[in-house]
Amino acid sequence: MVRIKRGRIIIYRLFDVASEIDLELVEKRAKEARRLRLSRYPYMKALEFTDPPVSIVMPGFDKHLFERTLHVSVVAKAYDFGVISLAFNIPIPQGTSILDLETVAKELDTDESIDEFAITYIEQLAGNLGDALVNYSIKKDFFEDYAIFAIHEFEENIDVERLFEEYDPSRLLLYETQEVSEYTRRETLKHRFSYYPNDLVIVHLDNAFVIEPSESTDIYDILEFALAQILELRYYDHVLDRQLSWIYTELSMRKSISIFRLREYERLAKKITEVVTELTEVTERVDNALKVTEDVYYARIYRTVMMLLRSRDWEESIKEKLQAVTNTYRIIYEDIATKRGHLLELGIFILIVIEIVLLIVIEW
Repeated sequence: MVRIKRGRIIIYRLFDVASEIDLELVEKRAKEARRLRLSRYPYMKALEFTDPPVSIVMPGFDKHLFERTLHVSVVAKAYDFGVISLAFNIPIPQGTSILDLETVAKELDTDESIDEFAITYIEQLAGNLGDALVNYSIKKDFFEDYAIFAIHEFEENIDVERLFEEYDPSRLLLYETQEVSEYTRRETLKHRFSYYPNDLVIVHLDNAFVIEPSESTDIYDILEFALAQILELRYYDHVLDRQLSWIYTELSMRKSISIFRLREYERLAKKITEVVTELTEVTERVDNALKVTEDVYYARIYRTVMMLLRSRDWEESIKEKLQAVTNTYRIIYEDIATKRGHLLELGIFILIVIEIVLLIVIEW
């Protein structure tokens, strides 16, 4: 039976809380705040943060797990593009079997109290940060969740290859407590990375399994950053859906552009321009938040997570919807220009008629 000597479960909850977060102001307002910086050479240079997020240590709480009371530590991270993440760090008691970890993992997957704690922490943090959060608004029903099962040391000296002989990690990643098919196992474990013989990273859609003897937090930070980016892309895709619906509703109410309501349509066109400008700026900020400079270990893990979380699909969806909004603006603008031309022609025609009438009157 595989038993754990040192390890932890990290439960993440990420929320969009603002249009932008002033990280310099966050550093001034929050106690025990620090900028994110990857620590391990040689592959830390593969990723460059445009504006590294700020970590904030929050007060912890006690929770009954593994048939005992454990202290859960909490760390928040603020991202400049408007996301705050919460990491709930749950220690795995020494001597815990991997099967017991499976049971607790499944229990935590449906534990609604984590969501309640998360909202309470976000509201408390927002109160402390004040105007560092620009246009503050918690989208409680729109969040990202993830879990990392991190093992630092087993009770026996087990390397990665021997672990796979004695245990199937796909069960933990799928929240299963019984054997799964070979196909399911292969699909679940296919995104697997190792740098040294005694470390391992397996990334999955909802969680990750990590063996990290050094206890470096780099992998966790990279995964968390990817989650923050995905959340923001998902959120702004949702915002674009609402904006498109609003635009189409406005147009359907007006049916066709009348020369007597040009001002009204000009205001609508201006609003559409503002929407395109704002969302383009935000998505560019999210896309440029982390730059991959080299194709090495950290970069490969980051790219794989972004692929699993369908970042390209979200980016394409946003691009297509922005194009739809832009095309709508172009059509409205062309119609306004046409109607202005008609109005000008009508004005000229009226002036000519008035001039002719005046000439006739004078001659009469």
